[in-house]
Amino acid sequence: MTVDVHTHAIPRDLPRLSERYAGAWPGLRATGPCTADLQLGGRFFRALDDRCWDTGRRLADMAAEGVTSQVVSPIPVTFGYGLPVDGAIELSRAQNEWIAGLVAAEPRRFTGLGTVPLQEPDVAAAMVGECVDGLGLAGVEIGTNVDGRPLDDRALDVFYAAVAERDAVLFVHPWQVLGADRLGAHGLLYAVGMPAETAAAAATLILGGVLDRHPGLRVVLAHGGGALLAMLPRIERCVAMLPGVRAPERPVREYLRRFWYDSLVYDPGTLRTLVETVGADRVMVGTDYPFPIAERPAGAALAPAGLAPDQERAVRTGTAADLFPGGVHASR
Repeated sequence: MTVDVHTHAIPRDLPRLSERYAGAWPGLRATGPCTADLQLGGRFFRALDDRCWDTGRRLADMAAEGVTSQVVSPIPVTFGYGLPVDGAIELSRAQNEWIAGLVAAEPRRFTGLGTVPLQEPDVAAAMVGECVDGLGLAGVEIGTNVDGRPLDDRALDVFYAAVAERDAVLFVHPWQVLGADRLGAHGLLYAVGMPAETAAAAATLILGGVLDRHPGLRVVLAHGGGALLAMLPRIERCVAMLPGVRAPERPVREYLRRFWYDSLVYDPGTLRTLVETVGADRVMVGTDYPFPIAERPAGAALAPAGLAPDQERAVRTGTAADLFPGGVHASR
């Protein structure tokens, strides 16, 4: 049995927002009965297939890999943080309602996360209520910055408060990667940019006081926290030695257990280090299904990591069941 907390999906029919709003809106252009191109402003972004929208195909893949339950979240390119807010509200609602429908159809197999237009924090806070209270989603997925605005911006506190007061999950996924203009070749945007971006966002949440101001916030970091563990000693050194760097309320290292992490590091030794550092009760299997660099099968690095049986059980199912409101279903 495995619970996969990091998967993505998208409705086949997104609203045609480019007809009413300026900006490069996401949309799907069918290329075959089971395939489509995800476009931004009418330009190709990436090829998708029906694993992104077909529940039957998704369930078949889950059965083949022993995945009993998935947490489903939007594709980050659909966040729309740099787009007109009225259209972004429509885009968010369309996805949130569709994901809620996916969960309602298979409540023992899927748990849903929504998306909100963070460019307007008050609107985003209200939409957290729509997601959690209205649609029954377990929380929301956000990017690692808001169209360049860092996650410790005080204007976002109203949003964080709305998440924390509902005991909802906040899944932080890298997007709008720093240095992207230099990382277009060799797959570096995904190989280097995203892990660095996630580490920068996590450090911002720590050093910017977000975790101190919102002690009940439950934050999941994608991709095993990215490069956070590797950068931790340097972050600690800079806090200790650089003038003007704000020291958080507790030692930086203690904040590692304020986060939860997916297991998507691909390497058994790296996964073992993550579990040894933050604890098995903070790590959950995540694959990035259904994209090309997804871990297949789910949890492939887990058994070779040489964890104790209780640690492996926690990473495979237990931690996710404890974290998500109402619990995810660890068995059929």
